[in-house]
Amino acid sequence: MRKFIIIFIELLFISLVLAESGYKLPPGNIVKIFDTPAIPSIYFIPFGEIGFEITYQKHQNLEQLSDPSEKLAGIELSKKLNAPMDMFPLKYIKIHNLKKNTITTVKLPENIKLRSYRISFDYKKLAITYETETGIKLIIADVSSGKSKIIKGIKINDIFEDTGIFWLNDNKTLLIKSIPENRGKAPKKPLIPNSPIIEETSGKTSTIRTYQNLLKDKFDEILFDYYFTSQLILLDTEKGTSKKIGNSAIYEDIDISPDNKYILLEKIKRPYSCMVPYYYFTKKYEIINMKGNLIKEIYERPLQDQIPIGGTYIGPRRFQWQPLKDASLIWVEALDEGNPKNKVDFRDKVMRFNAPFSDEPEEIFKIKQRYSWIDWSENEDELIYYEYDRDKLWQKGWLFKIGKDKSKLVYDLSINDNYNYPGYLVMKKTKNGYWVFVKNNDYVYFINNKGATPDGNFPYLAKYNFQTKKKKILFKCQENFFETISGFIGKDFHKIVIRSENKKNPPNYFFVDLRNGKKERITNYPNPYPEITNLKKELVTYIRKDSISLSGELYFPANYKKGERLPLVIDAYPEEYTNRITAGQVDSTPNKFINFWGASIKYFVLQGYAVLSRASIPIVGNPETVNETFIEQTVGSVEAAINYLDERGIIDPKRVGITGHSYGAFMVANVLAHSELCAAGIAKSGAYNRALTPFGFQSERRTFWEAKDFYIKVSPFMFAEKIKAPILLIHGEDDDNSGTFPLQSKRFYQALKGNGATARLVILPYEGHGYSARESNLHVLSEMIEWFDKYVKK
Repeated sequence: MRKFIIIFIELLFISLVLAESGYKLPPGNIVKIFDTPAIPSIYFIPFGEIGFEITYQKHQNLEQLSDPSEKLAGIELSKKLNAPMDMFPLKYIKIHNLKKNTITTVKLPENIKLRSYRISFDYKKLAITYETETGIKLIIADVSSGKSKIIKGIKINDIFEDTGIFWLNDNKTLLIKSIPENRGKAPKKPLIPNSPIIEETSGKTSTIRTYQNLLKDKFDEILFDYYFTSQLILLDTEKGTSKKIGNSAIYEDIDISPDNKYILLEKIKRPYSCMVPYYYFTKKYEIINMKGNLIKEIYERPLQDQIPIGGTYIGPRRFQWQPLKDASLIWVEALDEGNPKNKVDFRDKVMRFNAPFSDEPEEIFKIKQRYSWIDWSENEDELIYYEYDRDKLWQKGWLFKIGKDKSKLVYDLSINDNYNYPGYLVMKKTKNGYWVFVKNNDYVYFINNKGATPDGNFPYLAKYNFQTKKKKILFKCQENFFETISGFIGKDFHKIVIRSENKKNPPNYFFVDLRNGKKERITNYPNPYPEITNLKKELVTYIRKDSISLSGELYFPANYKKGERLPLVIDAYPEEYTNRITAGQVDSTPNKFINFWGASIKYFVLQGYAVLSRASIPIVGNPETVNETFIEQTVGSVEAAINYLDERGIIDPKRVGITGHSYGAFMVANVLAHSELCAAGIAKSGAYNRALTPFGFQSERRTFWEAKDFYIKVSPFMFAEKIKAPILLIHGEDDDNSGTFPLQSKRFYQALKGNGATARLVILPYEGHGYSARESNLHVLSEMIEWFDKYVKK
């Protein structure tokens, strides 16, 4: 009882603080669900007998977000961490030994904020990074016992969020991107600038999209050097000793060769740019040995600020080591100058450069369309390469053996074809930590954790023979459940782990014996949300006027009675398609456990609304001009949803609210500007004036000057006088997403206000494109519920 009183007083105090600060709270039942800890998840070692259980901190708080930061070259970094803040740090790590049936908790200091972890290749050690007031530091843990030790004297530079730590083959040594010793304090900006900010162009065509948090002046370049520079070191995790490798530099990426004799370095160099993020800056690719000595300069790439829309870099790109070779470097080069509009027989070629890197690189194959990626086989020199046709939104995969002339087509479908998507190849790690796809008696294995069908999603595991084209389903999700495959356990292909859930039961893990279908429970996580278990949910399908099939997830209150007409909230995000068939495919399931995250629109169900979540809004047409009918297809999709639910007697068509985030917010504003279907709208983190995104947006390929009338037509800012329904605009003050800078919402609000509309603008301090702080998310929920209660529910 005493504990309950203390908790109640603490919650009351927090509520008073929030109220005094201007941050609002939604109803208490929503706050309770919002604060419920996240359900754990487990990562299982493929073909092993170990799993790593983790859970995340669901939300930051404003105090954490308000830590001093710098915005440089497209990244907002925490000064104390020398890296972007992890918005969802890990709370703990538990190790499941499936063979011994034991669970070991890694012993860590209390209230530690775990950032990431890497597993040694023999699965005996964990390297864990964690956040402190003085930087990112390192812990080494023993997988068997859970014992851990803090490594002192090393601060990790995770500025590029690649963890900054990399295991070597001996399973005791880490290659680390560290903060240079004796770096000193960060430079202080002079009160008086030493020069104006000047930019100049002459005859240079640069159609780069609008980016945020870019370098602004020469002092920002000094800060960029300070925060982004790393010193590579080798740490012996058993002895605790370390040694430097080479000189400090800005290492965007480092990649160790399979034999551990070489390191591929991707270094950022001056000159920098105030117009593009860091990944477009000048780069040098070079190979060094483990002593830091230069072995080979591969390529120096100039500043990339003239890439065509939909194009790629000129020169070598997409470097990787071939997994089953000691040290063979693979890369891709464009044969069309990186311009998708150039007509060529082949767009890319793939090159290989073998150690000791004294001969010339060899071309191993050419690709007709744009290179996507390679899946390497566990058979040496065998691979599947994938290419992408942007004109058809089509992908092909080719089975190829290096040294052979012919490739075999094994994958050929639209990127939007969910029904025929086979899934991803089952992979395993080599002893050197590289991923390869497995083969067993000429069969490969596919995990399809989507499993889309006209009746909903039913994930499955299949084996497939590329030669005979014979396919066999080994496991498929049962009816009224949603079951995904985590992977094979052991080495005999007889046992898998699945994650199983349904509407009333939270996700839990089970063994499945593929020989007899027998299941064995691994975890027994309780239902964290008993208050929402009885909410009603169904998968609905309906038809648009142009005969395209649409779908969505419909939620009802638990006490809903048939015939009762409810206010409706529609939440949607438009997507582009090239054909009507794939546009109408169902990609959803009614069988997932109902789970709320962040300022989820599903909370409206608890307030007596029907909610249509993931309402499909397909925009169908030629990729070059598909958006010409964006407004007509968007309005038609919303109208179809309302008519369908009205005909079923579920909703009151005069009490409909519509919401969307980012491109969905753009959709909301256009629906309100060009129809009277909705009583009110809520638009979060959107862009409303396409003249401010003149070099394309979403999948739009034309510039403003190539399609002025279109850009104006789809800009709700230009039609502010037509918006009569009340609209709530919400935006993160630090939104760094390309095109959706906060100015979009501010100027749109001014346009609405200037035309007498009913509108409200909420700017969230310290928030980005998505919202991270507990205070912000609860305030957003309160704002949304109050807005629709006032203008929709009535």
